[in-house]
Amino acid sequence: MFPGIYESIQKSLLELYIFVTILIHKTIMAYSTILISIDGSECSLNAVNKGIELAKELSADVILLCVIDMTTMVDNAAVGAIIDKDIDLVFKEEAEQVLQNAIKKYPYPKATLICEEGIPQEAINSIAERRNADLIIMGTHGRTGLRHLFMGSVAEHVIRHSKIPVMIVTTSED
Repeated sequence: MFPGIYESIQKSLLELYIFVTILIHKTIMAYSTILISIDGSECSLNAVNKGIELAKELSADVILLCVIDMTTMVDNAAVGAIIDKDIDLVFKEEAEQVLQNAIKKYPYPKATLICEEGIPQEAINSIAERRNADLIIMGTHGRTGLRHLFMGSVAEHVIRHSKIPVMIVTTSED
Protein backbone atom coordinates (compact mmCIF):
# COMPACT_ATOMS: atom_id res chain seq x y z
CA MET A 1 0.00 0.00 0.00
CA PHE A 2 2.67 2.53 1.02
CA PRO A 3 6.02 1.38 -0.31
CA GLY A 4 8.81 1.69 2.21
CA ILE A 5 6.63 2.88 5.11
CA TYR A 6 7.51 -0.07 7.33
CA GLU A 7 11.20 0.43 6.70
CA SER A 8 10.83 4.14 7.42
CA ILE A 9 8.98 3.50 10.69
CA GLN A 10 11.48 0.83 11.66
CA LYS A 11 14.39 3.19 10.99
CA SER A 12 12.73 5.99 12.99
CA LEU A 13 12.09 3.65 15.92
CA LEU A 14 15.68 2.44 15.85
CA GLU A 15 16.98 6.03 15.85
CA LEU A 16 14.66 6.88 18.76
CA TYR A 17 15.85 3.78 20.66
CA ILE A 18 19.51 4.73 20.14
CA PHE A 19 18.82 8.31 21.27
CA VAL A 20 17.00 7.17 24.43
CA THR A 21 19.71 4.60 25.20
CA ILE A 22 22.45 7.23 24.95
CA LEU A 23 20.40 9.64 27.05
CA ILE A 24 19.89 7.00 29.75
CA HIS A 25 23.58 6.10 29.74
CA LYS A 26 24.59 9.73 30.07
CA THR A 27 22.12 10.21 32.91
CA ILE A 28 23.02 7.06 34.80
CA MET A 29 26.73 7.22 34.09
CA ALA A 30 27.20 10.90 34.78
CA TYR A 31 30.94 10.60 35.30
CA SER A 32 32.73 13.90 35.02
CA THR A 33 36.25 12.80 36.02
CA ILE A 34 37.66 9.40 35.11
CA LEU A 35 40.98 8.18 36.51
CA ILE A 36 42.71 5.65 34.26
CA SER A 37 45.61 3.77 35.80
CA ILE A 38 48.40 2.67 33.48
CA ASP A 39 51.62 0.72 33.95
CA GLY A 40 52.75 0.39 30.34
CA SER A 41 51.47 -3.17 29.87
CA GLU A 42 49.28 -4.10 26.94
CA CYS A 43 46.28 -4.66 29.21
CA SER A 44 46.67 -1.18 30.73
CA LEU A 45 46.84 0.36 27.25
CA ASN A 46 43.60 -1.46 26.46
CA ALA A 47 42.11 0.19 29.57
CA VAL A 48 43.31 3.60 28.31
CA ASN A 49 41.61 2.96 24.99
CA LYS A 50 38.29 1.99 26.61
CA GLY A 51 38.54 4.78 29.17
CA ILE A 52 39.18 7.47 26.56
CA GLU A 53 36.28 6.13 24.47
CA LEU A 54 33.96 6.43 27.48
CA ALA A 55 35.30 9.88 28.39
CA LYS A 56 34.62 11.12 24.86
CA GLU A 57 31.03 9.84 25.03
CA LEU A 58 30.51 11.59 28.37
CA SER A 59 32.70 14.66 27.73
CA ALA A 60 34.47 13.75 30.96
CA ASP A 61 37.88 14.86 32.15
CA VAL A 62 40.52 12.14 32.30
CA ILE A 63 43.33 11.67 34.78
CA LEU A 64 45.89 9.34 33.27
CA LEU A 65 47.93 7.99 36.19
CA CYS A 66 51.18 6.06 36.26
CA VAL A 67 52.40 5.10 39.72
CA ILE A 68 56.13 4.59 40.18
CA ASP A 69 56.01 1.33 42.09
CA MET A 70 58.01 1.82 45.29
CA THR A 71 57.86 -1.93 45.98
CA THR A 72 59.88 -2.49 42.78
CA MET A 73 62.47 0.00 43.98
CA VAL A 74 62.69 -1.79 47.33
CA ASP A 75 62.96 -5.19 45.59
CA ASN A 76 65.84 -3.85 43.48
CA ALA A 77 67.55 -2.53 46.60
CA ALA A 78 67.21 -5.93 48.22
CA VAL A 79 69.25 -7.51 45.43
CA GLY A 80 72.05 -4.99 45.63
CA ALA A 81 70.89 -1.90 43.75
CA ILE A 82 71.37 1.36 45.58
CA ILE A 83 68.40 3.69 45.50
CA ASP A 84 69.67 7.16 44.90
CA LYS A 85 68.47 10.18 43.00
CA ASP A 86 69.67 8.72 39.68
CA ILE A 87 67.67 5.50 40.08
CA ASP A 88 64.65 7.49 41.22
CA LEU A 89 65.02 9.71 38.14
CA VAL A 90 65.19 6.68 35.83
CA PHE A 91 61.93 5.31 37.25
CA LYS A 92 60.26 8.73 36.94
CA GLU A 93 61.39 9.18 33.33
CA GLU A 94 60.16 5.69 32.46
CA ALA A 95 56.74 6.40 34.00
CA GLU A 96 56.49 9.74 32.18
CA GLN A 97 57.36 7.98 28.92
CA VAL A 98 54.58 5.42 29.55
CA LEU A 99 52.11 8.31 29.97
CA GLN A 100 53.35 10.13 26.85
CA ASN A 101 53.14 6.96 24.74
CA ALA A 102 49.60 6.28 25.93
CA ILE A 103 48.30 9.78 25.23
CA LYS A 104 50.04 9.79 21.86
CA LYS A 105 48.34 6.51 20.95
CA TYR A 106 44.95 7.61 22.35
CA PRO A 107 44.89 11.42 22.23
CA TYR A 108 42.34 13.27 24.30
CA PRO A 109 42.49 17.03 24.97
CA LYS A 110 40.78 16.76 28.37
CA ALA A 111 43.45 14.43 29.78
CA THR A 112 45.79 15.31 32.63
CA LEU A 113 48.91 13.18 33.03
CA ILE A 114 50.06 12.35 36.56
CA CYS A 115 53.14 10.45 37.61
CA GLU A 116 53.55 9.72 41.34
CA GLU A 117 55.64 7.47 43.54
CA GLY A 118 53.89 5.00 45.79
CA ILE A 119 52.48 1.55 46.18
CA PRO A 120 50.15 1.27 43.16
CA GLN A 121 47.12 -0.29 44.84
CA GLU A 122 47.15 2.36 47.57
CA ALA A 123 48.15 5.31 45.38
CA ILE A 124 45.39 4.71 42.81
CA ASN A 125 42.61 4.96 45.40
CA SER A 126 44.28 7.87 47.20
CA ILE A 127 44.80 9.94 44.05
CA ALA A 128 41.26 9.17 42.82
CA GLU A 129 39.90 10.49 46.09
CA ARG A 130 42.18 13.57 46.15
CA ARG A 131 41.30 14.45 42.54
CA ASN A 132 37.55 13.82 43.01
CA ALA A 133 37.38 11.12 40.35
CA ASP A 134 33.96 9.54 39.77
CA LEU A 135 35.30 6.35 38.21
CA ILE A 136 38.54 4.38 38.14
CA ILE A 137 39.40 2.39 35.03
CA MET A 138 42.25 -0.09 34.98
CA GLY A 139 43.40 -3.16 33.12
CA THR A 140 44.04 -6.60 34.49
CA HIS A 141 45.81 -9.60 33.05
CA GLY A 142 42.94 -11.85 34.10
CA ARG A 143 45.22 -14.24 35.96
CA THR A 144 43.59 -16.99 37.95
CA GLY A 145 44.69 -19.83 40.20
CA LEU A 146 48.29 -20.04 41.34
CA ARG A 147 49.54 -17.20 39.13
CA HIS A 148 47.00 -14.87 40.75
CA LEU A 149 47.86 -16.16 44.24
CA PHE A 150 51.60 -15.57 43.83
CA MET A 151 51.49 -12.39 41.77
CA GLY A 152 48.58 -10.73 43.56
CA SER A 153 46.31 -8.24 41.94
CA VAL A 154 46.50 -4.48 42.11
CA ALA A 155 43.06 -4.38 40.48
CA GLU A 156 41.54 -6.61 43.15
CA HIS A 157 42.95 -4.43 45.94
CA VAL A 158 41.65 -1.26 44.28
CA ILE A 159 38.18 -2.79 43.86
CA ARG A 160 38.02 -3.91 47.48
CA HIS A 161 39.13 -0.55 48.91
CA SER A 162 37.72 2.01 46.48
CA LYS A 163 34.99 4.40 47.54
CA ILE A 164 34.00 4.98 43.90
CA PRO A 165 33.08 2.62 41.03
CA VAL A 166 35.93 0.71 39.38
CA MET A 167 35.77 -0.53 35.80
CA ILE A 168 38.13 -3.39 35.00
CA VAL A 169 39.20 -4.00 31.40
CA THR A 170 40.42 -7.57 31.08
CA THR A 171 43.00 -9.10 28.84
CA SER A 172 43.21 -12.82 29.51
CA GLU A 173 46.57 -14.49 29.32
CA ASP A 174 46.89 -17.65 27.28
